[in-house]
Amino acid sequence: LIANAHDETPVELPPLQPLSQRSMVYDVAGNVIAIFERENQQPITLEKLPDEVVAALLAVEDNDYWFHHGVNLRGFMRALLSNFASDAPTQGASTITQQVVKNEFLAGLPRDGRYKALQAHYATMLEKKMTKREILERYLNTVYFGNNAYGLQAAAEVYYGKEASQLTLV
Repeated sequence: LIANAHDETPVELPPLQPLSQRSMVYDVAGNVIAIFERENQQPITLEKLPDEVVAALLAVEDNDYWFHHGVNLRGFMRALLSNFASDAPTQGASTITQQVVKNEFLAGLPRDGRYKALQAHYATMLEKKMTKREILERYLNTVYFGNNAYGLQAAAEVYYGKEASQLTLV
């Protein structure tokens, strides 16, 4: 009875925050004269992205994305063994879902054992709340690509001067 005397209300994940949007200033002729943004993030839907580009990102970041439930135990164990064999961590084990959790819910927390446990727990909760496609779309709109480019659309503009929908595998 003592062990169960606490409040057993289940933890709920808060809703995801809206994605940042650009504000554009136009002159009287309709030309863009200024762009204001908190961070270079330009949302795009998964349907507008070429399948081969999404497949390439998944191959690099989380090859088993469509098959796990938020946590890839095999990858986690591989990274754990590899990291114990060296002085400094050499491999990560975060799935795309775990990376979304890290960016959305766990920013600023110390990276320790509790952090990894929370990340794994929240990732499994998120996969019950959102579809794989919704999580992947959120990831592709928020992942940092460098040069103040958050998301694939912003990265395509910064690095290639084109829309993400125009990207190819090459």
